[in-house]
Amino acid sequence: MDIAVTLEGLGQGFIYVVIGILFIWLVKKIDDWRTRDFDDDVHIDDGNIAVGLRRSGLYLGVAIALSGALGGSSKGFFLDLSHLLIDGFIITLFMFSSRFINDFIMLGNINNDQECVKSFVQPDGRKVVGNTAVGMVEAGMYVATGFILNGSISGSGGTFVQSIVSAILFFILGQLALLIVGFLYELITPFNVKNEIKSNNLAAGIGLGGILIALGIILMSSISGPFTGWANDLTSFGIYAVYGILMLLIFRIVIDKLLLPTTDIATEVKEDRNVAALIVVVSAINAVAIIIAFSM
Repeated sequence: MDIAVTLEGLGQGFIYVVIGILFIWLVKKIDDWRTRDFDDDVHIDDGNIAVGLRRSGLYLGVAIALSGALGGSSKGFFLDLSHLLIDGFIITLFMFSSRFINDFIMLGNINNDQECVKSFVQPDGRKVVGNTAVGMVEAGMYVATGFILNGSISGSGGTFVQSIVSAILFFILGQLALLIVGFLYELITPFNVKNEIKSNNLAAGIGLGGILIALGIILMSSISGPFTGWANDLTSFGIYAVYGILMLLIFRIVIDKLLLPTTDIATEVKEDRNVAALIVVVSAINAVAIIIAFSM
């Protein structure tokens, strides 16, 4: 092992880590400015789980997306560094675009910002601040978007301009796929998911947010890899997107029967608001998504 080469690699890696942290700080400052009507830091200090969830999803999504920019073969430190900086600004733009899509399309008439600082009276009479269900769905959208951007940015074989165009195109297609799975999830679920989320039912938020993350994992795998031409890459994405959505919706029903033999998801979400049960179900769905992603 060449010690000099190892130390040089560690030094360059340290710079990449610093840049990653700077982009996470940048999205924090942008989100602080965007939500300047209330202080997110104060809400987090006061234990507002909804704000904590949405912020954690944003930071994780950025890190997951940036890891795609760090992958692949090196083209030289300074060229890699310039590409990372450009990718970082694109990722930042896309993250806040996905928030807009989540706010106005995925959750329809729910204003995420207002919901995450709103006061609620829980079924047991407790008063809480912040809609944790909305925070969970927004976090899921950020993380899913991070996986999609990871796949679109990590590809090789084309020019840098092609990689930028690819990131834009697959971001749009990925958001469309997330909206479709959200719509279909609502259709196969025997209760109104959006109404449960609006009523601060965290179990419902975990269910929707979790399946968004699962689809993001599958889409990342379908997008990543060498550039083989627009027609071929777009066709492959379409096939895997349809396949992934169908598999997730089918296995959600199967997992319901296998992991909740004495009850069902509808009962655990709507009647019991059982967060523990939904964590188990969503973890299993994401485990299936990981297996699907690595089997493709």
